[in-house]
Amino acid sequence: MKTKFLLITLSLITFLGYSQEEKKEKKEGNGKDLFDKVYNRYSGKKKSIVVLKDGTRIEGFKKDVDRKKGQIYYIKLKEAKSGKKIKLESDEIKEMYLYPSGFEKFTKSWRHVYDVRQWERSDMDNDVINQGYIYFKNQKVSLKNKKKEKEYMMQLINPTFSKYIEVFGDPNAKETTKLGAFGFNVAGGLAKSYYVKKDGKIFWLRKKDLDDKYEELFGDCKEFMEKNPIKKIKWRYFSQYVLDYTKMKAKE
Repeated sequence: MKTKFLLITLSLITFLGYSQEEKKEKKEGNGKDLFDKVYNRYSGKKKSIVVLKDGTRIEGFKKDVDRKKGQIYYIKLKEAKSGKKIKLESDEIKEMYLYPSGFEKFTKSWRHVYDVRQWERSDMDNDVINQGYIYFKNQKVSLKNKKKEKEYMMQLINPTFSKYIEVFGDPNAKETTKLGAFGFNVAGGLAKSYYVKKDGKIFWLRKKDLDDKYEELFGDCKEFMEKNPIKKIKWRYFSQYVLDYTKMKAKE
């Protein structure tokens, strides 16, 4: 019993130490993992918000979601007012806001806060996002650039700096080494792939493809290319590149 208690205590110390270091890194803006974490579990006790394509806003409690390759293609809700259970397919939904479950919320970091007044988007409920909700947006996408295009609800992981480039989570992405304990991942792990959208085009972006997509993503911003020439770019700083590009484009 004492050994188990000691291991749990050490794991918590490690986790808290990592969390403090991660907060420090993000505050200093060193380019490491500035995207929201990709969540796979959502609270059934806190209200979810779903906005349909016709503008109808539904508030209710999440009962179930189903996925393909990690991406949501339907959600079941219990309506807050009527108590009626409903199932909504992704092709009916424009956007939705889900709250992370307690455990995932505990083990994953919160988003970094920026002064977003220059590029804040008006097509999402920023007040809800600032409460810690996860934002999902309907996207018609070819999964891994191979499958037939289909509509999914995809988590936007840069909601506070997505005016020009939208980055969506890939729940099945391979990751760099994580720090774990007792079967739970408690720290580390940079995704090696995302879904990225710019100028209406969405595609699956892998770590090894960043050089090939450099011009398509950043080529219309001279200031960015001078600061971050293609020969020096590194995948670990991709989120910082998207943030820097957004700041530079906002000044044009």
